[in-house]
Amino acid sequence: MGDHQHRIINLFRAADQTLKRSIDKRVEGTGVYRSQHRLLMILGKHPECSQTELAEILDISPAAVAVSLKKLEKAGVIRRQCKENDNRVNHVDITEKGRKAIDVSIHYFMEMENAFFLGFSEDEMEQLECFFRRIIENGEKYYQNLLKQEN
Repeated sequence: MGDHQHRIINLFRAADQTLKRSIDKRVEGTGVYRSQHRLLMILGKHPECSQTELAEILDISPAAVAVSLKKLEKAGVIRRQCKENDNRVNHVDITEKGRKAIDVSIHYFMEMENAFFLGFSEDEMEQLECFFRRIIENGEKYYQNLLKQEN
């Protein structure tokens, strides 16, 4: 069983790398990088998200969110503004350039999803989804146990 598990984990990593390479290539020239696209897409769906909420959704530090927001602002796809009476809290507005980038991203990601799952039946897709959900659930349990051992 161990050898089989090892091969599957390596395939999982290879699939993830193929997806990342494909995204990087597809968004090349847009001025927005892969990790920033995800942040921009979340902002598009949840414009009132705080930096802390964005960090939780993306599972990264608030400092990393701040760096990405600064890059997105420099690229002209967002505008950050301080809310009234609080200079620490930034409100993020998506610019027209940002809205166009979101529209393009939606198109690109649909294109990639169609390409990656070409030839899969509906039953195979449902099975694959169930398998991934179980892997994630098992992995999360394992991770939580590691956290408990730390304390």
